[in-house]
Amino acid sequence: MKGNVITVREVLGLSTKYLEEHGSPSARLDTEVLTALALGIRRLDLYLAPERPLAATERESLRGFLRRRGKGEPVAYITGQREFFGLSFLVSPAVLIPRPETEVLVDATLEWLKRCGPSFHSVVDVGTGSGAIACAVAARNQSVRVAATDISHEALTVCRENVGRLGLEDRVRAVHCDLLGGLEPDGSLDVVVSNPPYVAEGDSVIMDQCVLDFEPRSALFAGEDGMSVTRRLVEQAGSHLAGGGVLLVEVGTPDQRDRVVGLLEDHGDFTEVRPLYDAARIVRGLEARRV
Repeated sequence: MKGNVITVREVLGLSTKYLEEHGSPSARLDTEVLTALALGIRRLDLYLAPERPLAATERESLRGFLRRRGKGEPVAYITGQREFFGLSFLVSPAVLIPRPETEVLVDATLEWLKRCGPSFHSVVDVGTGSGAIACAVAARNQSVRVAATDISHEALTVCRENVGRLGLEDRVRAVHCDLLGGLEPDGSLDVVVSNPPYVAEGDSVIMDQCVLDFEPRSALFAGEDGMSVTRRLVEQAGSHLAGGGVLLVEVGTPDQRDRVVGLLEDHGDFTEVRPLYDAARIVRGLEARRV
């Protein structure tokens, strides 16, 4: 670094060290993403022009991003975007950041739709947040119509923005309601899919502090046993699903998962409860068929 001039190569090294000292578990990746954002370029371009000097405005932007990340703010909230199922989604602190484990629900939904053939199908993504599940399903299956429900107006604003950006207005509609409460319980739905809040209040000590500090608590916690939302969802799904339709729900700890399995097996409307595994053979969700 000469005088006030600092190159891309130098800033990557210094910024990575700064984030390491402030506890980032992915300091190098975070640095690359935030530097590319500050410079308005691709991450790849950082290495195509490592001696490129940063302008004063770029340095100031990067300092601001690094300060935010150093305080624990998730990179997705700083950039305003997160990739999910190969699609780019807008995110804000009003919505949970989409995570790779939730892609298991999209895979299971698409597999069920494939088994059922190319005819029209109706799907509801309950507690949609950013609209990630709803949009991913609709983007991959042209015959599906998805209702994306959420009780948060702010979350639905983000969802609608993503629906528009992805050109899915004709197949995904955002609905303001509590779970399935705004939809007619006429037994016409083919799939109800949901990543509900499922963390028990007492389990907060095992969560990353940045999640607790920045992501919406209403999308994380569900009472003392992590089941308060899932119980209502199962009850409502029974009256909304058509016979042979499926409920797909994300689960958390093994204890919480076992409670959901018991709930579904004891409920008279559901049968054939089976686990949904990710690539590492970890159970991330459950599928149950409406009798």
